[in-house]
Amino acid sequence: MKHPIKLIATLLMSGLSSAAQAACDRYQDSTLTLTLPATITVPDSLPVGAEILTGTFSGAAPAFTLDCPTWTLLTITGRYQTKDPGYPAAYRTEVPGVGVRLRLTDAKGISNFFAMHNQQTHFSGPTPSFTGAQLTFYKTGPVADGTVVAGVIRVNRIANTPEAFTLLLGNAVRFVSPAATCDLATGDVNRTITLDPVNVSALQDATFVGARDFELTANCQDASHVTFRFSGTPAVGNNALFANTGTAEGVALWLYSRINGAIQNIGANGVSDTRTLVVSGNRAVLPLGAAYHTNGTVSQGTLASTATVNITYD
Repeated sequence: MKHPIKLIATLLMSGLSSAAQAACDRYQDSTLTLTLPATITVPDSLPVGAEILTGTFSGAAPAFTLDCPTWTLLTITGRYQTKDPGYPAAYRTEVPGVGVRLRLTDAKGISNFFAMHNQQTHFSGPTPSFTGAQLTFYKTGPVADGTVVAGVIRVNRIANTPEAFTLLLGNAVRFVSPAATCDLATGDVNRTITLDPVNVSALQDATFVGARDFELTANCQDASHVTFRFSGTPAVGNNALFANTGTAEGVALWLYSRINGAIQNIGANGVSDTRTLVVSGNRAVLPLGAAYHTNGTVSQGTLASTATVNITYD
């Protein structure tokens, strides 16, 4: 009597094993690959939460409905495990300041964002296959140069079968901040400032006369600050002034800035010769002024003086 009982037990165990191996009527076995530019520049002006780039995976993923009549294990293996605090809708990538979200499309044509972290769950019933995928990168903070490596992004596997729906990043992608650039406006590269004629007697009664206001403009991309540095030949006996190479004696050029309405000397002696401005709207505008300035006994003639400006930026 014992032998039939053992035989029945063996048959029941075999039946359970067979059911576990056939949890669903079919399984998805597709691999989609995403290829992106090797280098992607993220502008500093791009706000946090803004989209950097969306890429669509390529490859064949047939549309069908699989049926799993019993509760069946679904295992998801994802590359990214943590939401990015800078933009919590996205997952934190290998690159500081760059987050990512995954959108999947199923056989019914429905698209939604899906999790990208490891997880296990159970499901049953008819389920549409995945037919497409998109990866969207977002700015989540200041971007430090870094690389998202090639390889697996996400794998869906049902009932531990060999078949799986796999998403691959086909190439490494380097994210970089753009190099800042600033240039003087075209009209300021080689500019002549003309002072109105004045009488010699005017400089006998005043230290300076004939002031003329003007501006220098730096046009920038992805820069925060611009520094204007002035240089030139100092006037004899007063190196805070710029030398006159014209015919008048006893007169030199006084150059000054007018930031926020405050008059400040710009010397030709390497002292107080720089002005640093914050870039706003991709421009930095430096208000300046120039005037005739006494530097001895003034005689009739002309004033000609040259000041050179160089800009640096960050």
